[in-house]
Formats: sequence, structure tokens, C-alpha cells
Amino acid sequence: MARDAAILNEDAPNDAPALPNCVTIVGHGAPASFEITVDGTIEAADGAGTAVVSEHAAEGAIEAGTTRFRFSGDMANARVLDRTGSQSPTIHVEYGAH
Repeated sequence: MARDAAILNEDAPNDAPALPNCVTIVGHGAPASFEITVDGTIEAADGAGTAVVSEHAAEGAIEAGTTRFRFSGDMANARVLDRTGSQSPTIHVEYGAH
């Protein structure tokens, strides 16, 4: 039995974003470093200049403000190293945020 070749509609909307989840690191005024690992793909969402991003991991430093990443899959690991012993950064994870 022969099958017809599939025809893709390039104008069709893509409702499922490739990186639907978001992780936000919030600095509270003390220098700290972080490492985030996911079982999917991760990328900087806001041009995080202090972060190094590979396919499955992101690491960097934060003191104040926020740094955001978009990712697919699940969060596999998150580590924070607070260099001063004061308040560590907060990590917020939102699944299906985008």
C-alpha cells in the first residue's frame, strides 16, 4: 500500500513553545554563584551576561537583581554557593510559563 508524502503547512501556528519553562534566580545583595541543570535544553532568557550556558546546564554569578533562563524538560539540579554567609539567592521555577 503506497502512502502520500506529508505536506507541512508552514503558516500553521506553533502553539507549543520549544522552551516552555522558566527558572529565575533572584540575588539579594550578596555575591553568590549558581549552577542549574535540566534534562532538556536551557538558554538565557534575558541575555544573562554573567552566565555560561551549555545544552543542559547554566552557571554564573549573581549579587542583586534577577537572571532568567528558559528550558524544556524538568529541572534536574540546582546549586547555589553563597560566598558571604548572608541571604542566598532565591530560585523560582515555573513550568509552562511561556
